[in-house]
Amino acid sequence: MIETDRRVMTGVCSVLKSSEEKNVAMTFRTCGPEDVLEVATIGRETYRQTFEGHYDADVMAKYLDHAFHPDTVANELGHPQSDFWLLETKGHVAGYLKMNRGLAQTEPQEEGGIEIERIYLLQQFQGQGFGRALFDKAMGFARASNSRFVWLGVWENNYRALEFYRSMGFEITGTHDFRMGEVVDTDYIMRLTLS
Repeated sequence: MIETDRRVMTGVCSVLKSSEEKNVAMTFRTCGPEDVLEVATIGRETYRQTFEGHYDADVMAKYLDHAFHPDTVANELGHPQSDFWLLETKGHVAGYLKMNRGLAQTEPQEEGGIEIERIYLLQQFQGQGFGRALFDKAMGFARASNSRFVWLGVWENNYRALEFYRSMGFEITGTHDFRMGEVVDTDYIMRLTLS
């Protein structure tokens, strides 16, 4: 069985290498149906770059073919309670952000929560402040939508991501299973209450 991707920062260990702000021109663009192939391509590539050595090649290929198939991505883009933004710089798409509200959230939550499901950044754009910009965009959207809390799932072995989120005030509040083929990993649920 192939599950939906619930790992927000699967690439955070390298996405947020540097919290240093750089003066690099970047823009965020709200995704629409016309962005299906771009989102699918970036999602597939960033996930592959991050987890290529952690799973069997056949298991990885099956997961990528399902999770980032254009039909799967089109359904996600069309969900009225999911929001996507592309991050662009110098004419290139560097990555994207996906957030979920209400029934789009990948785990049941109490009312008032918002999920950061994906912050994906291509390897060649890492270490330049883009990962932090995606995170800041997510937090700005959460506050603007009057959410009471933000939550996400982080792989238990993604130590850099766990440390980053702790430094931002997130706390571990639970776990969930993430299945890749026959391998079942544990993801921590992390939560930040907004004031």
